[in-house]
Amino acid sequence: MITETKGVDILLVEDSREDAELTLEALKARNLGDKVVHMIGGEQVLDFICANTWSTQEQAEHAPKLILLDLQLAGMGGLEVLQQLKVRERTRPIPVVVFTSSDSPAEMWASYRLGANGFVVKPTDTRAYAQLVGDIAYYWLVVNRSYY
Repeated sequence: MITETKGVDILLVEDSREDAELTLEALKARNLGDKVVHMIGGEQVLDFICANTWSTQEQAEHAPKLILLDLQLAGMGGLEVLQQLKVRERTRPIPVVVFTSSDSPAEMWASYRLGANGFVVKPTDTRAYAQLVGDIAYYWLVVNRSYY
């Protein structure tokens, strides 16, 4: 995980240490983990992304190319974080994939209604989990053409 925030590819928002470690390992195994920032709380995410004064050029250089967002966060929940990101013009284009253990149709519906670009339920099998994380990151960082 990088500590500098310039050139971030993935912003991982996960308060479970075990899930965060598994995700980071899976990204490194696919050579997609060099530019990952891990944050544990919604307030921290909004401070990083929304409270900055980046110019349009700096936004393209600094903003993450993908946010992997868990819904079950301590404090500000993932749905509130998602809502705050998607109501702001400058953060709306950042792809947000909800990556959660919840299989709730209501949470899935709410996530898409708020602007999530994807809703993925975390597999319980570690091998399937690692494969899925790598596939998500590969799609958003390599295959998809992004605004950033």
